[in-house]
Amino acid sequence: MDLVFDRGDPQKPRGHALLYFRVDTEPDTVYATYVVTLPVKSDLTKYVPPFLASHLGNLPLSDLSAFAMPPVPEAVGSYADLERLSRLREDDLVYGGSMFSFDLPRMMETATEAVQVYSSLCSDTLGMTSTPAEGAAAAIGEELRETLAAAVPEPEPEPEDDSDDSLNVNEVLFSFMSESDKLGELSRLLGQLRFAVEGSDQSAVDEVIAEVTVLARHLPDTFKVMELLDVAKDNSERSSQLAKLYIDRCFRLSAGDAGAAQQLEAQIQLLRDQD
Repeated sequence: MDLVFDRGDPQKPRGHALLYFRVDTEPDTVYATYVVTLPVKSDLTKYVPPFLASHLGNLPLSDLSAFAMPPVPEAVGSYADLERLSRLREDDLVYGGSMFSFDLPRMMETATEAVQVYSSLCSDTLGMTSTPAEGAAAAIGEELRETLAAAVPEPEPEPEDDSDDSLNVNEVLFSFMSESDKLGELSRLLGQLRFAVEGSDQSAVDEVIAEVTVLARHLPDTFKVMELLDVAKDNSERSSQLAKLYIDRCFRLSAGDAGAAQQLEAQIQLLRDQD
């Protein structure tokens, strides 16, 4: 793949770029993602629970030296807007070619290939044969270094409970998920909770409750996730019915079906009044 630098110098890449693509059938729209080459190579497998790793798409978790976010280029409007952003942020502005906007797997694959090419340019700039991450360390300017330093919080004492690390990672992952993905994760966690409650596994119950509590912070209050969690902790038949109504209501609200959500709310209230 050949990258075209509309702004910036391929001989001296900054290490951070707005990467964009065009679609022949959509001449007025550009699809873009943001590429970053890291100054320090990261091994995210030490921090990401295996069952959540899939939510990071095709990121190389064990050798993360450069990546694009979002992993699939998003429509951003006009080229002029993108150019203005690149100037304000002092980013390279790089054209990756044309693609089909309906072919999401191919879009992700093309973006990944462009990241690899851009990262290699960062290393080649210094005439290095090391990893892209090591080359990127010198390619990123002092201004960006200061920005990164200000954004990274001071290291905190290592927690006694490893579950704290997991919850912190979940906080980040949930923030990147779409609403539909969050609801899918909520459904999966409720299934785990039901299994743990029926097996009287209090440790597993507490772990799932903690994860759902974190997830609830990333969903609208109108979804009433904490009320859902409250009934899901009980393994009675009535609680099981309530949990199903609550989760169905969440999906209806997410889909914009307010009428169906209101009907489900009435059913929930009717069942609760049977106490």
